Amino acid sequence: MQIPLLALGPHVFASLPLSLQRLRERTVANWPAVGRFGVGPARQFTGRGEDEFEIEGLYFHQDFGGHEEYLALKATQSAGQPVDLLGWAAGGAAASVFGTVVILEVGAEHEWIGDNGIGRKVGFDVRIAPLGGDPRFGGLF
Repeated sequence: MQIPLLALGPHVFASLPLSLQRLRERTVANWPAVGRFGVGPARQFTGRGEDEFEIEGLYFHQDFGGHEEYLALKATQSAGQPVDLLGWAAGGAAASVFGTVVILEVGAEHEWIGDNGIGRKVGFDVRIAPLGGDPRFGGLF
């Protein structure tokens, strides 16, 4: 049985077939400089900015499958529907809901192309962002 690590809507990342390799996150706070008379500018917090998240993974289609799951991920992106981002603790017993996100970009790099045109090793990445208005969202950890 595969233990899920992360789910992006209906798309589950585990050890196989869509192997989660790396998560990147960047949270942003807006602190614009405000000019002041007679002294240098000061910064004022004006709220959170646009957070960015990237999921990187691998699949080995000829050995374990994964290409259909990758195409389904692209179909979810094309549908333009927000999805929930879920993550599991090390034990896999309970999922944490990180919030609702949108899929901004999906890409892949195929290596060792097979006769079906699909790489034997495929690295993929998914860039997501919060939908917005969700007070729970502020990073994955």
